[in-house]
Amino acid sequence: MMMNLENKEFTFWNLISKYTIEIPAIQRDYVQDRLYSDLKKEECDIVGDIANSLTNNVKTNLHFVYGKVDNQELIPLDGQQRLTTLFLIHWFLSLGTLIDNKKKILSKFTYETRPSSEDFCLKLVNESIVFQKDLKISKQIADSKWFFLSWKNDPTIKAMLNMLDVIQFKFGEPNDKLFDLLCNE
Repeated sequence: MMMNLENKEFTFWNLISKYTIEIPAIQRDYVQDRLYSDLKKEECDIVGDIANSLTNNVKTNLHFVYGKVDNQELIPLDGQQRLTTLFLIHWFLSLGTLIDNKKKILSKFTYETRPSSEDFCLKLVNESIVFQKDLKISKQIADSKWFFLSWKNDPTIKAMLNMLDVIQFKFGEPNDKLFDLLCNE
């Protein structure tokens, strides 16, 4: 999954390993999930394209990410929807197997739009849940001790939870082998 930044191609993992990715306050809420109702989860192109790419070893180009880099911090002006979806896919596939150095890398993804969105991303990476295949991942997260009920009112968090359900629908369950493929060149 290649993206273009500084006229260079990066995978999400290369990008977040090199930079802190901070979604600026001027960006709209994460809304990638709104394209997919419960009935259309099988049509989710970005998640489906990535799933296909990983399972069939096919390169997928996710196009350009525009933004500025300042002190090893990438502030995207375009591409935040894709970056957030990639963050969520990485998190889901690594669930239960994420080791500390990779947690540190994933925790470099943050939202400036609202403190609740920023806190949610950090908690998602640093806290744990025991994955239950027969239960939607959004419910598992919302039922976790670390999940604040007020977060259900944050449109970005609601959309992230919905997208995680789409990701679960596409991938079935966490898969450390697919996560490792995402992290490799």
